[in-house]
Amino acid sequence: MGKSGLEVSKIGFGSIPLQRVSDGEAEVVIQWALDGGVNWIDTANMYGSSEERIGRGIRGYDRESLVIATKGMGRTVEELREQAALSFRRMGIKYIDLYQFHCVSSEQWESMLGNGTVDMILKLRDAGWIGHVGASCHEKAAALQIVEHPEIEVLQWPFNFMVAEEGLEVLAKCKEREVGFIAMKPFGGGSLNDAGASIRFLLGYPEVATDPGFQTVEEVDEVIQLAKEGRKLTERDRSLIERMKVELGDRFCRRCGYCEPCPEGVEIVLLMNLDNIAARFGREEMLEGKFKDVAGTLDRCTDCGECESKCPYKLAIREKMGENYRMFEALKNSKWADG
Repeated sequence: MGKSGLEVSKIGFGSIPLQRVSDGEAEVVIQWALDGGVNWIDTANMYGSSEERIGRGIRGYDRESLVIATKGMGRTVEELREQAALSFRRMGIKYIDLYQFHCVSSEQWESMLGNGTVDMILKLRDAGWIGHVGASCHEKAAALQIVEHPEIEVLQWPFNFMVAEEGLEVLAKCKEREVGFIAMKPFGGGSLNDAGASIRFLLGYPEVATDPGFQTVEEVDEVIQLAKEGRKLTERDRSLIERMKVELGDRFCRRCGYCEPCPEGVEIVLLMNLDNIAARFGREEMLEGKFKDVAGTLDRCTDCGECESKCPYKLAIREKMGENYRMFEALKNSKWADG
């Protein structure tokens, strides 16, 4: 990972999905990945129960053989100090290998430089509590600005075949500054459902490490096997990628979740992706299964626009949710007509 000197496996363990399984299942999948050759885990203070579960999952393993990375959303010294302390307590570890400023914008970065927040983390590093300092970004201007800071050693950026153009620009700047590059969202937050094409795309960039989210041992096995094979993109992959670019268009939701929670209880991320869900699961699952109540939550929307102000990609969330709601209603009406 660049000038940090951290030596990591191509595939890391992304921990957002750990929130969706039981404690026991989380421990099993973490240990399965570690036993399969994964040597680094990425989490964040805001990822629910993931830090506690990681702490339990790594017990019994040689701590020095693992790279544990976490992130904090605090924008002041007090906020981030408290979050960092909580991460230590939750995971039950004595040091964090990589601590990252989480989802930072340009404006926030300037503020954190001025109010002492960045310096506070650097002091924790100098005291031995943190090994290396990095950041995660969803805004290109912020990423290009942050990697110029001499103390930033690793950057985490959304990089997959849907958003390759901006990613390559950020990657080039990271290489220039000898900053390690972690490709987050390799599956677009779940929208890119072809693991082969997604992983083979990233294998074309040997300097890039990636941290797909895992919640089952089958997912771990599939991705690790793809990485071991080391194959380049196939013609089928290239055709699929072009088709998905057309299908998903320029309103591609990464499912990062920063638009949530909605104060009125609207299921924003699921509503944004109902069209993709319908294509994957079919009409019956949409109307009878676990997604059937999602569309109705749009009735609670007050059109405040808070979700769009929080979206790092400036997506037209309300417009997209409305389209998917109408799609759902059309599916429902067609079922009644069939019946």
